[in-house]
Amino acid sequence: MGNMALPHEAEAIADISRTFAAELEAMTRLHNAVVDMMSVGSWTIGKRGIDGLLFDTMIGLLTKACKTFRAIQILCERGFIDDADVLVRVLMENAVAILFILQKKPRERARIYHAHGMTQSIKMLNEWRRTPELKRKATNKVMKEADEGLASLTISLPAGTDFRHHWSGRRNFQEAVKALRGDAMVRVTERNGDF
Repeated sequence: MGNMALPHEAEAIADISRTFAAELEAMTRLHNAVVDMMSVGSWTIGKRGIDGLLFDTMIGLLTKACKTFRAIQILCERGFIDDADVLVRVLMENAVAILFILQKKPRERARIYHAHGMTQSIKMLNEWRRTPELKRKATNKVMKEADEGLASLTISLPAGTDFRHHWSGRRNFQEAVKALRGDAMVRVTERNGDF
């Protein structure tokens, strides 16, 4: 496979590297600091209210944020600003999920988050059942395990919790953001973004 590059891509990368060296270095330092915090030593869950599911949820979302942040940096280094901008929105939505879960009743909200994910998986499995090439993967056993997983997540949720529409238990992303009014990060992103 030959060199896959756009015309003048190497020159653009060199120019960006010179012009934005300080900003790119700051991005690298921030990324490395967060990755180091997440990967150094062992983590002990010792705070009341934090259980394994909540911890795993936060580590998963932080890992996703690190990967997205790194992808943004790589795209910026190469001059693909519009593509990086799309991922900035993904990063901000991920940050909203973290803030929303941790803001109030984090154990409950982590379960709502996962119940929504499980609901999406069940929808996908049902689609597989209607697709001849995939039908064999959506076995009765797999469907039963998914249904049981969803039931285990939702059994302790308050009656009427709407986990099917959005991971927040709200109707949509905008409603989740509204619940964060007053949070400094959300105020900044609303002012500078397109929430």
